[in-house]
Amino acid sequence: MMLRTLSLVAALVVTPCALAQTPTAPPSHAVNMDLAVTDAIRTMLDGAFDEGHIAMLQSLGHQKAVAATCSGFEIDPRAFANEFNLIYDDTTGKPRTLNAGQRVDLERKATLALGMAFGGQIAVAANEHSSFCQAAAQERSSGKVAHLVWAK
Repeated sequence: MMLRTLSLVAALVVTPCALAQTPTAPPSHAVNMDLAVTDAIRTMLDGAFDEGHIAMLQSLGHQKAVAATCSGFEIDPRAFANEFNLIYDDTTGKPRTLNAGQRVDLERKATLALGMAFGGQIAVAANEHSSFCQAAAQERSSGKVAHLVWAK
């Protein structure tokens, strides 16, 4: 998630520079991978979730990847379930009205999106493992990121 935020900030900074014809460095491989996974998730979900849900699933995938690759990180199962269960709410935070088939379809799409986000973050971690884990440690200690599901 931090990489996504950084890429958005970088895009806001790079765009005015590009317009002024100032040469800029191309995005890193990690940023390109993250953006490609995000686009694939959006395409696969095909409107089943809003941007808030997508960001939540990406955040969960990121945090699971951190827990899988960085020492000192574990997932709190209760916090994870509370976050993941937000898929059942609409954009206003109210429970969606779903029949059994719609619920299964929603769960399958969310689980696939979570897996895609997790896999993408594992690939990002493989590029620069120590930087990936250092960024996660800063993310956890900053207190600025809501909805963390790492065990305390």
